[in-house]
Amino acid sequence: MAFELVHVNKEIDIIGFNAIHYFELDKYFFHPPETHECWEMLYVDLGSVITITDGIGSELYQGQVIFHKPMEQHSHISNRKDPSNVLVISFTSHSEIMSYFNNKIFSLKDDAKGILSLFMNEAVNALGELPQQFEDKSPLNFDNAKLGSTQMMQIYLTEFLFTLLRSEDAPYRQVYGSIDSRKIAKDATVETIEKFLINNVYNKLTLQDICDVFLISKSYLCKIFKEQIGESPIDYLTGLKMKEAKRLIRSNQYNVTQISNLLAYSSIQHFSRMFKKVVGSSPSEYENSVKSIWES
Repeated sequence: MAFELVHVNKEIDIIGFNAIHYFELDKYFFHPPETHECWEMLYVDLGSVITITDGIGSELYQGQVIFHKPMEQHSHISNRKDPSNVLVISFTSHSEIMSYFNNKIFSLKDDAKGILSLFMNEAVNALGELPQQFEDKSPLNFDNAKLGSTQMMQIYLTEFLFTLLRSEDAPYRQVYGSIDSRKIAKDATVETIEKFLINNVYNKLTLQDICDVFLISKSYLCKIFKEQIGESPIDYLTGLKMKEAKRLIRSNQYNVTQISNLLAYSSIQHFSRMFKKVVGSSPSEYENSVKSIWES
């Protein structure tokens, strides 16, 4: 008598991994809002991290994990008090049961932590070491993976997810609404945008370009930037450009047309108008005043 084959129902089917990182974050870490087509799981191994998901914030503490569904806008911020260590796993699964994890926070028990530790060991076997740079978006390289390590990663992550599904403790979403917490989120956003503008002083940027990078509306961007800096992002960028233009004029290495081109202005006329508006004199007048100082 032949035994009939009964297929196993894969209630959670992890197709593959998109990224695996272990970050040691300083107390001022912040990354702009991002979206991607895979699931993302963030586990706090040390310290605490504030997550902002579609404009709603939560603080995760050591031993807690949060899930972000595909195409969900999210960012992560250090608490500005202490450094933190986090494990981030991005993976692809189209299983319907994954909807249970949408934007939920879990406090891990010892069994779940043990499984996650086994996953990390196999990830090291597969990758050699876990990537630690946030800017590193290169594809995972499993070319030198130890025998069975990637499949073991899949098995352990699946077991980890089922452990959370079976947990008696209901997951929770700890939404913060305090003035201090909201201020941390706003300040970190503005600080990052400010750094972005400083690093792009030689590029042409519109308000929409900035909004596209930070996944933020024009009205909200202008509101929080004005509250924090005292002027709009474009006015701030213009001020940076004029400050740099003055420095370039004083260097005596470029003429006004070259400086206009370097600072990505469409015409020397536009550049000259902006310069006079901010500085109070035309570029040529400023250049002559500098030369008169040198001569004297």
